[in-house]
Amino acid sequence: MTPRDAVPAPASVRDPAPASALAPALAAGAAAGAAAGAASVVATSGASTPAAAVTAGAQPDAPGSGSGSARDRLVDAVRAASLAVVVLGHWLMASVSVSADGRVIPENALAELTALRPATWVLQVMPLFFMAGGFANLTVWRRTVAAGGGHVAFVRSRLTRLWRPVPWFLPAVPLIGLAAFAAGLPTGGAVRLAVLLLQPLWFLAVYTGIIAIAPVLLRWHSAAPRTVLAGLVVGAMVVDAVRLTGGPSGVTAANLALVWLFAHHLGVWYGDGRFAAVARRRLWVVLTAAVVALVLLTGPGPYPVSMVGLPGQLSNMSPPTVCVLVLSIGQGAAMLLARRRLERWLRRPGPWAAVVRFGSVAMTVYLWHLLVLVVAFGALLATGQVPPQPGSMTWWLTRPPWLMALTMVLAAVAVLMARLRGASRRANRRANR
Repeated sequence: MTPRDAVPAPASVRDPAPASALAPALAAGAAAGAAAGAASVVATSGASTPAAAVTAGAQPDAPGSGSGSARDRLVDAVRAASLAVVVLGHWLMASVSVSADGRVIPENALAELTALRPATWVLQVMPLFFMAGGFANLTVWRRTVAAGGGHVAFVRSRLTRLWRPVPWFLPAVPLIGLAAFAAGLPTGGAVRLAVLLLQPLWFLAVYTGIIAIAPVLLRWHSAAPRTVLAGLVVGAMVVDAVRLTGGPSGVTAANLALVWLFAHHLGVWYGDGRFAAVARRRLWVVLTAAVVALVLLTGPGPYPVSMVGLPGQLSNMSPPTVCVLVLSIGQGAAMLLARRRLERWLRRPGPWAAVVRFGSVAMTVYLWHLLVLVVAFGALLATGQVPPQPGSMTWWLTRPPWLMALTMVLAAVAVLMARLRGASRRANRRANR
């Protein structure tokens, strides 16, 4: 991936002009087809009372699991797995080369391996991450209200948890930039490198905004759940129509809210127990409709196949398009289809322990994974080694040891950060006695 696309984040990619005046209509038709399939599920999913919703959306943990008395193991596993896929995807696709004049040039394997671009329909898992967030926000909001708290208490508790690892990460960014400058990287390159390392914060920024308005949306959801979803779908389609017809560029940023709020709200519906009674046949219809819609949107339609941004083409991620909205529907249906098997697997002590362990360091892993990757590339270049050309036989053969080495380094970083934070908390407790 290029530095701008090393994380699934907003990138400065200029949108090309639409190929045809029919593009917005085609896009709207395909997206509407997928939404119609989803509507068949929404129409048959009954409303649940808050008490019933908590029961439907949560699985009690086994005694001694150490992760609370009523967690949904599937949601925790989806959150952990989606973050792991994001990290491994960045590590797999990112590369660098060295030009004849000695410049370091970032590369993206997807730019060369065009046949792998449809795989991003599975590997672009940020919709699942936002769905898990919707479930979590609904659960915490209900717990906050039951305890007598309100909007401010909810936002404070959620943001404290979300941003806790960030102060430990931020000081490392200028240090890496300075080290790169000292090693001979031009000033502009060192600054761009530092900006790249900060790109994982895009998710925290968007999710912070969602947390801030979540109580309002959750109250609206309680009163008119279908209206919330429908409003987000229509809004996203209107924004994309403006984007494809060359409208004001500032309008397109609205889909950073609309599309991710849609994925988030699917998680709210799951947590509310509204999908519990949906027949598998209907879920297969929704999944098939989503796949067909993506084929139409990215084939005859105006959107690229890749669900991660690539240089020189309209990006489905920056800001997200209706393709990501459709992808959210499809991934949600797939998750529900696999739910029973996954829940049986997660009842085993080993898999569940792995989910809990990874979940405890998830945000640290997310924040630091690009820095580990940059340091690894720097170490290669410093020893005179150049990464193999993406797609070559050497590239494929070296991917397993490359990923394993990065995983080991990142695991060491996660352990170190956990120990430092633990020591800091103990020191604060002693100081406050």
